[in-house]
Amino acid sequence: MTLGLPGHLARESLSRALATAGHGAAFTCLALGVVLGGVMATFGGQPDRWTGALLLIIMIVLLTLVARYPTVLLTVLYLIVGAGVVVAITIMLMPGGEFPTTNNAVLALPGTALLLVGGAGAGSAIALTWATLGFALSEAAAFLGVVIAGGVYAPNLAVCFAFAVVVIVRVFDGVTRKSDMRRETGLHRASQQTRELAIRHDYELRAIARLHDTALSHLVAIAAAGSGPVDERLRVGIRQDLGLIVGRDWAIDHALYNDPASGAIVRGATAQRSFAPASPSPAVSNGRQNGWRGRPRGNVAAADPRTPVEETVPSLAHAFSAAANAGLEVRVTGDFAVLGTLGPRRVAALDAAVAQCLINVARHAGVDQAELALGLGGGEVTVAVMDSGVGFDESEVPPDRIGLRTSIRARIEQEQGTVRLWSTKGIGTTIVLTVPEGGE
Repeated sequence: MTLGLPGHLARESLSRALATAGHGAAFTCLALGVVLGGVMATFGGQPDRWTGALLLIIMIVLLTLVARYPTVLLTVLYLIVGAGVVVAITIMLMPGGEFPTTNNAVLALPGTALLLVGGAGAGSAIALTWATLGFALSEAAAFLGVVIAGGVYAPNLAVCFAFAVVVIVRVFDGVTRKSDMRRETGLHRASQQTRELAIRHDYELRAIARLHDTALSHLVAIAAAGSGPVDERLRVGIRQDLGLIVGRDWAIDHALYNDPASGAIVRGATAQRSFAPASPSPAVSNGRQNGWRGRPRGNVAAADPRTPVEETVPSLAHAFSAAANAGLEVRVTGDFAVLGTLGPRRVAALDAAVAQCLINVARHAGVDQAELALGLGGGEVTVAVMDSGVGFDESEVPPDRIGLRTSIRARIEQEQGTVRLWSTKGIGTTIVLTVPEGGE
């Protein structure tokens, strides 16, 4: 019943369930007492029995309040009033000689209802306290009634049996709950560890993909720079990325600089630094709708050379920058406006995955051209990257090559998307990236 609930919730839930069951039994006892009093008053020629029935109705009202608002005040009030009702009924019953002792069914009904009060608080110890108090008041009230009206006192066996049942149930609940709480604690710990592992795996995939993209983009940029000194902005970018990945001190200590005095390359933070003048970054160009041919050369927004430059937001700026650095010509079909249906995080993931696709084309396809198609349909944004290169067999990709596996497939799947790949050796490759609309 409480499997899977936290310990504090399981304790309250089970205590409330047992208290509700006790209240149901108490209501039954009091209702039987009211019916029995009415029968005795109607057919037994004893009109004073209506008074006893009315007193039991008052107990029913108080028990209803206790069940609805289980406070200490209402619980104590119910016990006091119930004890008074037992005294009054005992005084009414004993002088007539109908029952030789207080061990009778009529007195058993309100006495049992008293010990089944449940009361305020949760837990077996508190429930046993209220039950013991109710049992003691019931027997004390019966004894007081006998002292006032006369008769013979005897412990009510039905009330004693009900009290014994309550004690057994509550003790068993208290003993077994400790083992259940240990079991539930282990269950919650295992569930928490599973969630932590899933989160850690997700972050590891993202970190690996980010590290792979960073290293590869720097290598492509350095290769595209050709011989001679490296552009200062490229140096600064590499140094900053290394500082973020492996720490600022490591990046400084392992930096290489040109010594202007000797012309030698030196290592370390104390070396003299000399950099070549920065060159302006070129602009990117790609087609829209039906597309046109051009060579992407930067990371500015897309524009058609036959029309004024028009900034498109969002765009695949990183992808076109990677293609430009790799010297890859890209033909674009479709409208970048479809990317507006995606959240920023999903656009960034799609941009990085497309960039990896274009880098793979430049490095492995043996061609300097690729096609990019964008579309929207069925609540999904689709981007297809196509080339007519050498093609490959995905099953033959070595395990240490994480570009397709991590930077493309894992990144898209983290955004609830899919990656489909078709490649034939000597014909070319098509990679279709699909992500649902929306996202963070």
